[in-house]
Amino acid sequence: MTHRPSTTLRRAGGAVVLVAALAACGQNGNASEGDAEASFYEGENLDFVVPYDAGGGYDVYARAMAPYLGECLGAEVVVRNEPGAGSLLATNATAAADPDERRIQIVNTVGATSAQIAGAEGVLFDMSDFSVIGRVATAPDTIAVASGGNLQSFQDIIDSEEPVRFAATGPGSNEYIAASVLSAIYGFPYEVITGFGGSGEARLSVIAGNTDAHASTWDSHLGAIESGEITPVLITSDEPVELLPGTPLVTDFAPESEDGETLIEDLVNLETLGRGLVAPPGLPENQLTELREAFECATSNEELIAELEGQQRPLDVLTGDEYIELIQSVLDSSPEFIEAVKASF
Repeated sequence: MTHRPSTTLRRAGGAVVLVAALAACGQNGNASEGDAEASFYEGENLDFVVPYDAGGGYDVYARAMAPYLGECLGAEVVVRNEPGAGSLLATNATAAADPDERRIQIVNTVGATSAQIAGAEGVLFDMSDFSVIGRVATAPDTIAVASGGNLQSFQDIIDSEEPVRFAATGPGSNEYIAASVLSAIYGFPYEVITGFGGSGEARLSVIAGNTDAHASTWDSHLGAIESGEITPVLITSDEPVELLPGTPLVTDFAPESEDGETLIEDLVNLETLGRGLVAPPGLPENQLTELREAFECATSNEELIAELEGQQRPLDVLTGDEYIELIQSVLDSSPEFIEAVKASF
């Protein structure tokens, strides 16, 4: 497999960078002209946009991070929910925003990048155009089945002669993409049942036996896994999840064809995108630097780390330039993977 950007957690570096930046101010607290230009957000309001309704995982991350970002920037960070069109409404608005609007957004980078690859209707952005601040967290999709059901392992899914019924909220959703790509890799027959109002409803259909499997982020599945209602059978990653010990990885299973290895790599890259933080395109360098330093400052704060881990929403930070490289690698995925993603829309 080709080299992928490192996903090493970076928690300490941001504070060092921020201290260095502050130390660069003029003597006796007098800031130079360059420093004054860099303080674009100090004393201002900054909108922190969540592209979904309040209460979900993206909202949890944003509301937890907002006061720490505000402290690091010297700004008032205000969380605003802008739901609609499966996150496309807010993401399109951020793509069209002027850099002077003081707006950042937490992004479903997996879904947004997939929609761009597929040329989905309603996509008015290019992920490579955003001013990328960094990755907040990554939560790869986990395939879960009903505990005690007919399918009890991913090998059961691979060996199934009957179409495996995957629950999904709709075409283009993470659930739909995972089902389509995994079928292309392992050659099992599948059917996607859509129309559920959310991932909770989709999961309930699996528990009730109306569908066979559901792909969702591991942290969304965790409550039902811990209660014993569902069993995780596959993580679409090449790295284990600490809270799902013993759950097989997608790299543990041999693909049906030679193209399957490439599809696995592309799928892992896609899932690694996780939840990103971006600003409008065209941000001046000093503004983007200020946001990136504040992001690293906030995400290295031990109180924030503990708060999110207590909610089983751990940080998994990737710096801006490394994250850009990862996003570009997904946009440059193999033709086979692009076709599998298109089939999900």
